[in-house]
Amino acid sequence: MEELSYSLSLLGLQLLGGPDGTISEDGKQVGKVLAWTRGEWIAMEWKGPDRNAGNVEIRFESMKDGSGTKITLAYSGLNQLLDVKDDNGDEATGWFASEVAAPLLKAISPSRYGDWLTDRRARRPSGKRARTIYRDPLYHRPNFKVILKELKLTPNDTLLEIGCGGGAFLEDALKSGCRAAAIGHSPEMVRLAKQVNREAIEENRLQIVESEAERPLPYPDSIFTCAVSTGVFGFIKDPLATLKEVHRVLKAGGRLIIFTGSKELRGTPAAPEPIASRIRFFEDRELEDLALKAGFSTAKVIRPDFVPFAKEVGIPEEQLGAFSEKAGQLLVACKKN
Repeated sequence: MEELSYSLSLLGLQLLGGPDGTISEDGKQVGKVLAWTRGEWIAMEWKGPDRNAGNVEIRFESMKDGSGTKITLAYSGLNQLLDVKDDNGDEATGWFASEVAAPLLKAISPSRYGDWLTDRRARRPSGKRARTIYRDPLYHRPNFKVILKELKLTPNDTLLEIGCGGGAFLEDALKSGCRAAAIGHSPEMVRLAKQVNREAIEENRLQIVESEAERPLPYPDSIFTCAVSTGVFGFIKDPLATLKEVHRVLKAGGRLIIFTGSKELRGTPAAPEPIASRIRFFEDRELEDLALKAGFSTAKVIRPDFVPFAKEVGIPEEQLGAFSEKAGQLLVACKKN
């Protein structure tokens, strides 16, 4: 039900749950909750433009064979809402086909569903599963440790993170005593990152804002000593523009480190389909050239051995093979002094 409420909010509708709940649009009540069992079903009454009412019932039923969840939607009173009585169902059928069936079939098409799943799992994480994973991203922690070893942060540093996820990297980085700022474009991840790092925010050591990596960064020139991005770069539509913005906000001598999955990960559990088809994989030289074109004076891609760090954070032995030198690329760049 939380997912339903969130999804309706994206469409301008506000659902207040519970047996006495309401549905509002533009501040006006357009329906009410008739019955509600959390996680199982909800029955609602909707009012049409002429105040006639129709009833909607949605049920979520876990399949006994464990194959998934069956979702049933029933809508009664549609002819009254459409103000038709004797059209043999043509108006109701036409409305259902164009407004419900066609969008539903489009939503479950391979390309559309692949985009939705990629967003939900990786590109713009959302939902309970994503919040759990990104709160404690075990399989990202080897990357974090490699980046932090390379950065060698001190209390004199001011760090920028592009794509903060659930704030786990920031939490580790701030232990150095540095100050930091971060952007993220998933509203849920930004909220989570703020919760995880609430103390640092209250101490004015950290600022997190919701923003797209493709937009101009909401910071003045030359204020950060270093910048990082981990697991995000392959999703950025215009990586050169993003790198130019990072270069702009770095101080002279500022350092940039980007971790991105290498093409060898395509199709593995680290980059499965349909997500893999929506990630841009870079050649090492391609990453270096992008950084140099963005204005960085030096740029080099290294291929660290992540295995020791994977062992340190507790990655299961049988999965350590995914953390070899082929696991990812580390772009290390520097702005001219």
